[in-house]
Amino acid sequence: MATVSFHLKEPKADKPTAIFMWFNPQNGQSRVRIYTGDKIHPDQWAGGNLQRAITKGRAIDQDLKRTNEALNANHERMSRQLLAYWGECRALGKLPTAEELRAAIEPEAAPAPTTATPRPLPDLLAYQERHARTRRPNTVKALGTLYNHLHRYQTVRGQPLEYTGFTPQFWHDFAAYLLDEVRLVDNSIAKHLAHFKHFLGDAHELGRNPLQDYKRWRWARRDPEVLALTRAELRALETVNVSMLPNAARLENARALFLISCYTGLRFSDVAALKPEHQKGEWLQLTAQKTSEKLTVPLRGNQAVPLLAKLWAGEVRAISNQKLNQYIKDVARLAQLNAPTEQVEYRGSQRTSVTLPKHELISSHTGRRTFVTLSLEGGLSWETIMKATGHKDFKSFRRYIQVTPDRLLTDFARVWGEQELATSKFLSESSSSPSAAQEGL
Repeated sequence: MATVSFHLKEPKADKPTAIFMWFNPQNGQSRVRIYTGDKIHPDQWAGGNLQRAITKGRAIDQDLKRTNEALNANHERMSRQLLAYWGECRALGKLPTAEELRAAIEPEAAPAPTTATPRPLPDLLAYQERHARTRRPNTVKALGTLYNHLHRYQTVRGQPLEYTGFTPQFWHDFAAYLLDEVRLVDNSIAKHLAHFKHFLGDAHELGRNPLQDYKRWRWARRDPEVLALTRAELRALETVNVSMLPNAARLENARALFLISCYTGLRFSDVAALKPEHQKGEWLQLTAQKTSEKLTVPLRGNQAVPLLAKLWAGEVRAISNQKLNQYIKDVARLAQLNAPTEQVEYRGSQRTSVTLPKHELISSHTGRRTFVTLSLEGGLSWETIMKATGHKDFKSFRRYIQVTPDRLLTDFARVWGEQELATSKFLSESSSSPSAAQEGL
């Protein structure tokens, strides 16, 4: 039977010396010396039959006792591991080498610390918090909405989201979820996709997201027709009397804010942020809240001037976008803006429409669209209007252009009327004078 014993390399040394073990197979093989990697002062070693560190006696203090107990425990472990390994080799009919015996007593390496797999949802919250310092509040809010959709989708699917799962198939399934379960329209899905792709690109740069499949994800925007007021409808909204209503002050305030947008083309976020210092004589000069674009709006002859004076005096005050949408619908209803208006939504391959009285569809953004439409109808060039509204390219500007029936009739009458006049003049001149061919004869 194999045996193990422990010994000092220099039993008579006056300083700590190395401890080694003799492994004796006792089957005719030579014994093997294996160093334990430990050292001890010979004074602390009990030789003979014990072959272990001293743990008892008056001369030993508690710290040294604990050190020696740990040393003995380690040697017992080595002995057990070596004998167990020898037995396993014998059972397999194998004789281990000296190197294999030495390896058998090495302590097991501690498992490498595992790096937590980055999870996209906590990262998205961190991304939202990081960008809250530089992005507009609406963008930060949209990131929170995207997080909620992803969290619910994860719950419905029953599996945690991981970056390695953001494949084309994931986008197909997630988009179908937003379309069929959440019932989002195409434009909302496209906006969420834009924010999602920016986040995944940021995660890729940080080394968290190994995939770049998101670059090929697509969802088409299909903007509905914009809603704008005709000149007659704007006049009705301006003149309707709301003074007899219990909430007249709120309605008057909302109407004033809405009309400022109609007269200047400013987004409601910019109207709500207006201050007296933005008026520079006959101009409004400010930085757009949404795009940070510098805006210059002419005020000469502008109907917004008296309303702006009330705003500077505190007689008109900014309110939330939600409140404005609520109150301006009430004003529009009183003004009898009841023209049947079709509202179209696109959801994937489906086109749905509903026809409602126009006042139910009016919102804060109708003011800006009304400004663009009526300015075009009045003959202003689109370049001039874009300068006032802050649009940088015609592609984004053109969806605000709503051709009113009056504009359509006027333009057709002008173009075809001029053509008819030119044709009549040509025929008249041709019939009253000889042709060039006749003159040459």
